[in-house]
Amino acid sequence: MNRILKLMITCVFALGAWLPSMTGAAFAASAPTEEWTKYPLIAHALGGIDGVDYTNSLEAFKTNYDKGQRVFEVDLSLTQDGQLAARHDWEGYLATKFEQNIPADQLNEPLTLKEFKGYKILKDYTPLSFMNVVRILEKYPDVYFITDTKETDPALVQKQFTLIKDTVNKVDPALLDRLIPEIYSPEMMTQVKNLVPFKHVIFSIYMSSMEPNEVAKYVKENQIHVVAMPFERATRSYMKKLSDAGAVVYVHSLNNVDDVNKYLAMGVHGVYTDFLSYKDLGIDTTAWTQPVTVASAAPANPAASNTEAAATPASSTAVSGNAVAAEPKPSAWEMLKSILSDIFSI
Repeated sequence: MNRILKLMITCVFALGAWLPSMTGAAFAASAPTEEWTKYPLIAHALGGIDGVDYTNSLEAFKTNYDKGQRVFEVDLSLTQDGQLAARHDWEGYLATKFEQNIPADQLNEPLTLKEFKGYKILKDYTPLSFMNVVRILEKYPDVYFITDTKETDPALVQKQFTLIKDTVNKVDPALLDRLIPEIYSPEMMTQVKNLVPFKHVIFSIYMSSMEPNEVAKYVKENQIHVVAMPFERATRSYMKKLSDAGAVVYVHSLNNVDDVNKYLAMGVHGVYTDFLSYKDLGIDTTAWTQPVTVASAAPANPAASNTEAAATPASSTAVSGNAVAAEPKPSAWEMLKSILSDIFSI
């Protein structure tokens, strides 16, 4: 009982101190080499818009960026003509969900990139090619994109990541530092690392049958700092193993504040979400949403294609600035997780 009272008193005083000035910088990651993990939220499929998920649309990006999101997961699928489109898959249910009048003989099959971009989503939202995604990355210097490419076949992986590398190189090779691939197996990790010099990766195990001990051993031996998994697979002991191996964990996908707190108490670092914002979680985003003056975006390679520029946001001399606030020690995010973990372990 005394322990519970002490913890309750600690929580009251700690929260009282944090809430008036809580900022995104306070939610720094425990893995110092992964600066992007100071953001505990990842906008799933570019985030929901008007109550609709999985659009991967320009408007979804803009809406959630304005709400303070800075890390966005985007689904990428190969088109019929061998390009990359921001589409979860080519199954017919998405055409129905998005009210797209795709001919019956083309349902459940990849479209060409031109066809894909010709179908508005719910009559209002703009579909994106991967080039559009790269242009957004160029114009918003404080944004990170996580790619969910879904394929594990080596030939398809080779094709997808060659397209990713070549497209980024046409615009600015430095953008690779803010492009974070989800990798689904040790074999894919080796293949992708040999192909593209990504600064950050996520070991995403939603397609893997690896056991907790295997995952922990693998990430430790390969110095992987971020693991993603379905929330159903997260347990307190699993989180402890991965923390001891030097990795933080993001679970997907959660859209309820109570659920986020539950997994936070379990040792999870952050979540993919369709609809939750930092405001919903009581997190002040002032540290990374203050506008700063930046140079207008221009292609690093003058020969880069501009044919899809109209689908990306217009350049501006005042966009939200890069989130490089100093990381306090200890991090409030880590301390809050520790306190909640102690409480729920009693």
